Amino acid sequence: KSLHDFCHSTHVNDPNRTRVVYLHSKGSYHDHGKQRPWRRELTNSSLHPDCLNPPDDSCDVCGAQHYTMFASMFPGNMWTAKCSYIRKLLPPVEGGEYERRRE
Repeated sequence: KSLHDFCHSTHVNDPNRTRVVYLHSKGSYHDHGKQRPWRRELTNSSLHPDCLNPPDDSCDVCGAQHYTMFASMFPGNMWTAKCSYIRKLLPPVEGGEYERRRE
């Protein structure tokens, strides 16, 4: 929600040039052999210079892998995106099913 709010805020002068990064520490508390390299790959990909400053500025969102077969998604859910793209998305819903499961 904070990322979505930021991209809609007055702090963003040019949403086509402002990029935001979504990273998280999922799996870091229950470190199983393959999680550490996977998390590093996701982080490194999202923070790669070609994601932060694409050479031709043609992509709206960037990450380690982008699947489009059933839905547009990044496995591991770490990515970099233009605020102009984030502004097109529906806002996150508070109190949704995920939050109810955590309680």
